[in-house]
Order: sequence, then C-alpha cells, then structure tokens
Amino acid sequence: MASASTVVEAICLVLVFIGALFGNVMLFYLIPNARKLRTKGNVFILNLAAADLLVAVINLPITIVTVIAGDWILGRTVCLLSGFMTLLTFVASCMALSMISINRFHAIVHWTSYENTYTKRKCALYVCITWCITILLSIPPFFGWAKFEYDPGQSYCFAEWTASKSYTIFMIAACLLGPLSIMSYCYVKIIRFHRKSGRDVIRATVSTTAAALSITPPELESRPRKKRLTRTIVTLIVVFGLCWSPFAIIMIIQVFSSVHVPRAVDFGSLVLGYLNSFFNVIVYNVTNRKIRKEYKTLLCKICKPKIHGYVERSQSVSASTGKYI
Repeated sequence: MASASTVVEAICLVLVFIGALFGNVMLFYLIPNARKLRTKGNVFILNLAAADLLVAVINLPITIVTVIAGDWILGRTVCLLSGFMTLLTFVASCMALSMISINRFHAIVHWTSYENTYTKRKCALYVCITWCITILLSIPPFFGWAKFEYDPGQSYCFAEWTASKSYTIFMIAACLLGPLSIMSYCYVKIIRFHRKSGRDVIRATVSTTAAALSITPPELESRPRKKRLTRTIVTLIVVFGLCWSPFAIIMIIQVFSSVHVPRAVDFGSLVLGYLNSFFNVIVYNVTNRKIRKEYKTLLCKICKPKIHGYVERSQSVSASTGKYI
C-alpha cells in the first residue's frame, strides 16, 4: 500500500501534468489560428512552450510512474533517454528565454532593422540554431563526460553531476550564467532605451507638425505594446529563476559538498521546476491581454457544447415528466 507521502507526491505531479499539458497545447492552437497573435515575437514564445510541452508529455509521466512504483522500473535504456530529455528540456528553456530576450532587444532598441533581421525564414532558422545548441550541450553524458543515472532522491533519471565536476561547471556557465548574462544585457539596454526614447519621442511629437495634425509617430504608437511584451518576458524570466533556483542550488550543494539533502526538499525542488511549465501559461494570461482573451474564447467554445448538451438533456427529461428542472 502506498504511503501518504507517495500519494501526495503523485497527486502534485498529476496536477502539474494536467495544467502544463492543457495550457501549452492550447497555446499551440491559439497562436497559429488567432490573427492578432501571429507575430514574429510569438514564434519564440512557442519555442519556449515547446520545451514546456516536452516536460508535460515525457518527463512528468515517467516521474509519476517512478514515484508510484517507488523505484526505477523502466530499464536502463529508458533511463538514459529520460535523463537526456530532462536535461534537454531544462537547457532548451534557458536557450529559449535567451532567444526571446535577444528578439525583444532587436524589436525595441534596433526596431528600424527588425523586419529585415526577423523574417519568417530567419525566425525558423534562429529556432533551429537554438535547438542545435541545446542538443550539443545535452549529449556529452552519452560520451563519457558525466553520465545519466537514476536519482532516488528526485525519482527520475538525470545527469549524475558528481561523475564529472568539469561538466557541472561547464553547464553552470553555459546554461545558467551565460543566458542570465545575455538576458541582463538585453533588458538593461531595453530599459535605457525606453527612458531615452520616451523623452525624445514626446519632445519630437510636441515640436513637429505631426503633433499639430494629431498624427501619432509609429514609435510612440507602438511603445505601450512593446512595454507589455517586455513585461511578459521579464516576468517569464523571473518565474523561471524562482522555479529552478532551488533545483540548481541543491545540485551545486550535492556536487561540491557532502551535505545530506532531505527527500522532501530534494523532490520538492524538482516539482517546483516542473511547475515552471505550467506557470509560464499563467504568465502569458496575466501579462498579455490578447492571449488572455483568446484563451477565454477557446475555453468558452470547449465548454459551450457541454452546457448545451446538459440543457438539452434537462429539457428532454422535463418534457417526458412534465416537470421543470
């Protein structure tokens, strides 16, 4: 009979699985089909959602099975593939956030050349390059630089960081410090540009004939939209940091010290990391009015047939019994 802690862990993982799967599948439906959401910037949002969807479809179900079983029962090959996919999705999220930051940087700071830099074909190329880098960073354990092993403390297969401290240091630099540096640089530049352009655009608008004719310059017109997009991406980065920081800290502690980490803390850091795949969907809805509106519309379409079906059945019953329900 399963223990209370096993039941709690399994329920938590199932809830995260449902939220992450449903939310990200809806996003993949909405962005290509809603005209207002078919923007070049949202291509990179979908790239991040792809990593979140992989977590929901592959990583979470395997972890749920392992938690319920109480041990690894899926064999060595599945452990290797699962470890690779877990590392791949983590790295993919870091790379996707970096690419989003770079895209926002060009859209706001270098907006005059944005259309040429981000054509549809180039956007697809940038996404492909991002995934190629992600794969290259994730495959070294297959060739002896670290290795994939089952971790009973977190009930999943992942890179055994203690097997190679050099790979651990490399991944910290390449997948944490590197992306964080890129994101920080991009958003410092964006903030400075917002402050400077705000003063310059207002001054120019007041002093030109465009202001007299009540014509809004394109840069001023797009500023609120750019600020909203920037807020969304900054929130995504903050949420990612909050969700994965405990996991990264515990990993570093386990590699560079002999401190024992309790199962509840160890496993809890993994669940929090998995939650990031669901929290991203919430961030899109809270910070982006257009995405929130499309989500509501789709949910209404999904729920409407069920409501009509219930009403029709109720009317049928009332007609046959002569009573109102």
